Order: sequence, then C-alpha cells, then structure tokens
Amino acid sequence: MMKYQRNSKTISGRLHDEMVMMDIDQGKYFSLNNSATAIWEHLEKPLTVEELCGILTGEFEIDSAQCCKEVSEYLDEMVKIGLVHEIKD
Repeated sequence: MMKYQRNSKTISGRLHDEMVMMDIDQGKYFSLNNSATAIWEHLEKPLTVEELCGILTGEFEIDSAQCCKEVSEYLDEMVKIGLVHEIKD
C-alpha cells in the first residue's frame, strides 16, 4: 500500500487564509487553497489515499469516491513537483 508524506525540506506557513510554502531545493514558492492546505497539514505523517480521504470526508462535504479521485490526482501532481514523497509500505 502506497503512503504519502510531505517533503520535510519544504517550509510552510499561513498567510491570511492561504498556506504558503517554499521548496528550498527548488527555490520555488507555492500557495495552497483550503482543501489542499488540509491535505498538506494531514500529511505530516504518512497516510494512504484512503486514510486521507477518511479524514477529509469528515471535514468537507464530499463523496468518498470523488474525494479519492481528486486527492489521488492532487498527490500525483505534488509528487511530480517534489512537495510530497511516496512511501512504499
């Protein structure tokens, strides 16, 4: 089962209602919307997509299947840009 965890080298913090972050290695800044911020905060520890969606469906009004689809797509993108790491369990 694949788990995901945020890149510990990325510096993040809140600025008004947004989460802003900087990847030190890449020298790039990013900002996240509310749902992406919730995902980022929960990925402090390794989680599977299913575990993450179990948490998110309690916080947001979203169908479990839709959550898994959207979270999977988001995590794929975050892995590509190096903000999240895949951890093989």
